[in-house]
Amino acid sequence: MRAISNDKVNSSYSLLRSKKSNSKVAKQVGVSRTTVQKYRSSLKMCGNVDEGGRPSLISQRMVNYIRRLVTLGRKNNAVEIQKALKEEFGMSVSDSTVRRVLKKAGFIAFVKPQKPLLRSQNIVKRLQWAKSHQHWTVDDWKRVIFSDETKVNRFASDRKAYAWKLPHEELNSRHVQQTVKHGGGNIMVWSCITWEGVGWIVEDL
Repeated sequence: MRAISNDKVNSSYSLLRSKKSNSKVAKQVGVSRTTVQKYRSSLKMCGNVDEGGRPSLISQRMVNYIRRLVTLGRKNNAVEIQKALKEEFGMSVSDSTVRRVLKKAGFIAFVKPQKPLLRSQNIVKRLQWAKSHQHWTVDDWKRVIFSDETKVNRFASDRKAYAWKLPHEELNSRHVQQTVKHGGGNIMVWSCITWEGVGWIVEDL
């Protein structure tokens, strides 16, 4: 599907504001009536344009639409929402405008915590293991050696990923950045911890 030029988008909005019908706009600009209807819907969501001053780019209806994009997990950040508004409605708004809308709607930005990517069968196994050990005593756990490994980057830290959520909203899968082991430009190290203390850090060669 070919992208529609900004000139055609702007012309469509201008004609719709001048009360032209969908069919007339489609014929005059050279786009489909379905596309024109999308533009008309976005105008209704944005409200009427006031020629006497700067128009409000985002109406309450559009705020509700953006809110649904985030809460349903369809979009994770302002840049993705910005692209969605452009593709769905031909709206040209900055990502900073979207961020202001999200903050005004009560969302807060946070860095996604990272955790290993788990397949469904691994999740089931971990839950079964936890249930089978839920009645262990402190003396039982004293006999266990806990070990883990981690990645240390040689040149730079991993890129932080941001997401948006409501203050009372609990973390779920869309709020977490999945990771995989053994990335490039880094070393793997591991160590252990016991009831008696910690072990040495060892490079995983």
